[in-house]
Amino acid sequence: MSRFPEIHLDEDGVFHEYHYDEIISKACAMYVAEERNKISKIKCPLLVEFKCLRGFAPETRDMQLEFVLKSVSALAYFVDTASAEGQQTKKLLNSFFEITPWPIPVKIFFNKDEALAWLMKHKQ
Repeated sequence: MSRFPEIHLDEDGVFHEYHYDEIISKACAMYVAEERNKISKIKCPLLVEFKCLRGFAPETRDMQLEFVLKSVSALAYFVDTASAEGQQTKKLLNSFFEITPWPIPVKIFFNKDEALAWLMKHKQ
């Protein structure tokens, strides 16, 4: 059963997304893009966390990044690599970055505070 991510904009102007699904679908990506675009009219940095990521549906790679990233100035993925699931998520994100061009700064972090500090440098 699909459960869309939790999304909020914190007091520092950083979007937070927490994903529950193991597979990121086009419906999920479009949902989070639409919700972010409703929340903020300006671009904000985005922190994404996954509980356990197993992959991306093929159609997510064909999406127009302009719409998905319309509200995002920089993207940080936080991965807790202490678990086997975290190690799997790290591998998947690394491979996704290699095949997907990103028009904004994107980085993977293993420490949440470091991710947030990096994102604060990309506020508009």
